[in-house]
Amino acid sequence: MDPELLDAFLPGGDSISVKPSSPNGGTKRCDLVVDGDVSVRQTRTWWSNGESASTVATAYDKMDDGQVTDDNRYLYSGTGAVGKTATSCKSSEHSGQDLYAVIQVFTPDRSDSGAMKKLITAYTKALEDSGECG
Repeated sequence: MDPELLDAFLPGGDSISVKPSSPNGGTKRCDLVVDGDVSVRQTRTWWSNGESASTVATAYDKMDDGQVTDDNRYLYSGTGAVGKTATSCKSSEHSGQDLYAVIQVFTPDRSDSGAMKKLITAYTKALEDSGECG
């Protein structure tokens, strides 16, 4: 994924680091930390087949006033987004589930719905092309 897609959501700072975590068996998270504060969180998570981006978005902060794309695969706001991977993205470890990409921005005063739409689309595509989709 092009790191420049994150630029609109990162504050100025002296140091940036990445903090990966796995809060449960179906979720992996990556926090981008600037000067000790989480600025952007990228999450990949498996949810039951048939869920929508809108349904998944209700479980996450920063999705206020999200817009849904015509194909219902993406919900995005200026500070958060959810993308549903293609139906061909499956995993034997998560049968009966679909993979979703989630982005949350915690940087104050950083909101850009156009940039977020590009970011969630790229992140979702990167997941589809990754080893997550078996």
